[in-house]
Amino acid sequence: VPNLFPKDELVTIMEAVTGRAKKAGKALTPPSLYAFFVEQCRQNLHLVIALSPVGSAFRERLRKFPSLVNCCTIDWFSVWPSDALKSVASHFLADVDMETAETRAAVEDMCMVFHQTVRGLAADYLREAERYYYATPTSYLELIQTYKELLGAKRKAVHSLKRRYEVGLGKLLA
Repeated sequence: VPNLFPKDELVTIMEAVTGRAKKAGKALTPPSLYAFFVEQCRQNLHLVIALSPVGSAFRERLRKFPSLVNCCTIDWFSVWPSDALKSVASHFLADVDMETAETRAAVEDMCMVFHQTVRGLAADYLREAERYYYATPTSYLELIQTYKELLGAKRKAVHSLKRRYEVGLGKLLA
């Protein structure tokens, strides 16, 4: 990118890479130092960009930025199998306090079944209404997060009601 850095920052960059460029046997001229800096950035800078492939916005981004296809490694996640869904649920529910291992397994299975059911219903919706609905891995993670938030809120409400009941019962017995 031309003129990415102002002159004072370029000088700072040149000073910072001079030692490493010298060790690498590079010429110590400003253009070669900058080229060395860019080369080091390309080797060491790794970005993770998460894009939903759903809809026209994804195609539009690819048209605007062809380097997303040409210069990137694309990890495309397709439909997750049942064991992967269960494993993801197990990982994200690990910090949730559950009474028994059976309860934990049942909740993990419930999350998996809900997601698979939604995928099936999305296929039915496409067939009947000729409209798309996408049940993505992100929506599965949101399902788990929503479950955790709802469980926390309900536990708090039950605890509050239980406390009110105990205080009222204490007053009646006193």
